[in-house]
Amino acid sequence: MSAPHRSRPLAFAACWIAFVALVFALTAGVLQWTRADLDPIAMPLSAYLRGPGGGWLRAAYYLMASALACLAWAGFRGMQPAGPSGLASALFLVAALALPVVAVTVLYEHTPQEELARLIHGLAAQTTFLCLVMGMLLLSSRWLHDARMRVGRNAGVVLASLAFVQMWVLALWKGLPPGLTQKALIVLILLWLGWIARQLWRASR
Repeated sequence: MSAPHRSRPLAFAACWIAFVALVFALTAGVLQWTRADLDPIAMPLSAYLRGPGGGWLRAAYYLMASALACLAWAGFRGMQPAGPSGLASALFLVAALALPVVAVTVLYEHTPQEELARLIHGLAAQTTFLCLVMGMLLLSSRWLHDARMRVGRNAGVVLASLAFVQMWVLALWKGLPPGLTQKALIVLILLWLGWIARQLWRASR
């Protein structure tokens, strides 16, 4: 029996998203252990963008932006039989454009542009989370009706829903440590990206 034919662009997108999610998780995880000057519970991930290892994390942010742009295309292409979701792809694309801004603006600390950079950093971070999580919900919900996604399709909706709840916990519950709540959201996003990479691999057949 011959191997099933695969769409090379979709297969590449699946592999790239999985690779970037793994690189991002490893880079951020290593910095949690090596940066003894930062409290991982109290400090958000953006605090690790400067100082020792900050360049590696910024590079991981840029890679993640490329993976989100890839997801914007792949989510649209992978949905073709069930009807593409242009809104989800647009949200992923906005997140891909906003994420590098989050990484770059920390470099303006202790400069005359520091206050403006801090404002832009906050807006870009909120935009990234909001667009990414809403795109996750939309794409996961649409793929519930795709016959190719029967295996494990509910996991995407569960992860996206948990990320949606956690996003609002991060935004509204100020009594919790920001580092803990933000990193919990990032973990859910990374798990969802692993799920979507697996689904795209299936869709490439």
